[in-house]
Amino acid sequence: MRAEASRTGTWAEALLTFVQHYPGVHLREIRRRLHIPIGTLDYHLYRLGRQGLVAVRFQGGYKCCYPSVSETVHGPIPAPEQTVLAFLRQPLPRALLLHLYLEGPSPPSTLLQALDTSGPNLSYYLKRLEGAGLLAREGQGATRRVHLQDAKLVHRVLLEFPPLAETTVDRFLRFWSELHP
Repeated sequence: MRAEASRTGTWAEALLTFVQHYPGVHLREIRRRLHIPIGTLDYHLYRLGRQGLVAVRFQGGYKCCYPSVSETVHGPIPAPEQTVLAFLRQPLPRALLLHLYLEGPSPPSTLLQALDTSGPNLSYYLKRLEGAGLLAREGQGATRRVHLQDAKLVHRVLLEFPPLAETTVDRFLRFWSELHP
């Protein structure tokens, strides 16, 4: 029983540290990175939430976790920044936001080519990001352009919070997809 309590404390500590370092990370990514069984993860998130240490917010179909007090902003992370973080923690929305941030307004055809994804997949994420108020689409047909609603907000979040480190599995999957397009 003592070993179980010790491991439970270790999981809770690891979870809290991970959420503090990578706010906005979603439940499945935490499970994948920390190798915590999903039931145990839910249990510890519940406990940490009851203690006022972690807040869980549903964003874009994901359960995203935030520290109740962020050392980076010296308090709770504001809701607009939480929304941006939730999307930056997902590969395709992150690539889309970064492209628009770095390249400026772009037509969907350029985004499709730059992100190397399917049209329906791009459309799905454009709708989600637009629904969250992070980007807007203007024009029709060949003149349609997509742009960030608040590039300064995206800039601030990118500077304040570190990206998730790429794992060996991530590198392998990227390498494999480049070999077999």
